[in-house]
Amino acid sequence: MQLQNDPVSFEELGKLLKDAKKAGECFSEKAERTLAEALQTLDVTTLFGEQRLKKKTEVGKQRLQSKTKLGEHRLKQKTTFCEQRLQSKTKYGEQCLENKAFFGEQRLQRKTQHGEERINSNVNDGTQRIEISVQHGIERMQQAANKTVPADYERDEAGS
Repeated sequence: MQLQNDPVSFEELGKLLKDAKKAGECFSEKAERTLAEALQTLDVTTLFGEQRLKKKTEVGKQRLQSKTKLGEHRLKQKTTFCEQRLQSKTKYGEQCLENKAFFGEQRLQRKTQHGEERINSNVNDGTQRIEISVQHGIERMQQAANKTVPADYERDEAGS
């Protein structure tokens, strides 16, 4: 491009330069506004993101605390339930042992009493058998004596 041969005058060239300068300034202002708006939007978005992140973090902490408390409460309930169940089973076991001991003692007493009764019965039976045997022996001796007394009497009578 050669300006010397160009039919455009200096006046027109000056006007074109002014228009170009004005267009450049307009473009710069518009670019600055767009950039400022973009930066402002970015700041707002960043602030919104930070707030959202902060809120989500806070909600997460609250949920964690809530779930922790719920877990602790459940654990406490289960512990209490298990303690009560253990106490109940222990008490039941103790009662079973006491009952078995009581019934065992009663059974032992009954067997002891039955054994004593059998011993007494056997002693009485033995005593009766002995008494009967003695009585039979006495009776046999008396019968034998009675048989010999008349024979002796007859001998005495015959010999006199």
